[in-house]
Amino acid sequence: MAHVLIIGGGPAGCSAALTLRLRGAEVTILRSGPSALEKAKRVDNYPGLPEMAGSDMQKSFTDQAERAGVVFRNGLARLIQKTRRGFTVLAGEDMIKADAVLLATGIGRVARIRGEDALVGQGVSYCATCDGMLYRGRPVALVCQDSSFREDVDFLTSICPVDYYMEKPHELPAGVTPAAGRPTAVRAEGEQVILTTEDGEKAYDCVFILRPAVAMTTLLPRLEMNGEAVRVDEKMRTSVEGVFAAGDITGGPYQAARAVGQGNTAALAIAQYLNEKGENK
Repeated sequence: MAHVLIIGGGPAGCSAALTLRLRGAEVTILRSGPSALEKAKRVDNYPGLPEMAGSDMQKSFTDQAERAGVVFRNGLARLIQKTRRGFTVLAGEDMIKADAVLLATGIGRVARIRGEDALVGQGVSYCATCDGMLYRGRPVALVCQDSSFREDVDFLTSICPVDYYMEKPHELPAGVTPAAGRPTAVRAEGEQVILTTEDGEKAYDCVFILRPAVAMTTLLPRLEMNGEAVRVDEKMRTSVEGVFAAGDITGGPYQAARAVGQGNTAALAIAQYLNEKGENK
């Protein structure tokens, strides 16, 4: 049976998951936080569910998907790699294999440090628990956007001399003293990475950048974008074969009803794609 990984558990992801389950696919939804719908105080324009709180509507979608056999996992997708048979997705410390991938993460606005894209895998890493051992005992920088990465921080500080930088103000992990200055840029210099902050520059063997979201072009480098939105065709297919996108990630208008419709469209296209590959058996 084919396995589809949906990254994002909002209206688009849940809608697609339900249709894919009816088409006989195994479905996993990977979510890293609450959907935009959950933050809506009230939704008045969704057919059949009038004057409902966004959190209640999201719970209804999630519960129905779970009853249909959809598996929900918590974790941040860090990298999608295309393989000979499908895809391998790095989610936290785990690798998830899938025959097709649906991007339904919502609006993926990620403010990046100047120069980081060019150094990913060459002195810049997004996963401390994955790559930390490569730098055991060596000076590294840890750039954190919030306080949700305690496991990564604890692991890295246990094996490396670490300077901890705050990309945004947040509660510090116990025992951590922040380095001065907000990071603004990184560049390679020989075998080291130079981190520039508002207070100056310092050299490290690696700069670990931890955020609750990953830019789409970092998650899947060959993905074509239209500004901050993922470019899709009428069947919600992206520029990468086997990868589809639905919901707010494809651009506005940002409405739950539109996201649900796009999720259904994407699911039908994914089912067709899997049938043509002979995977959905």
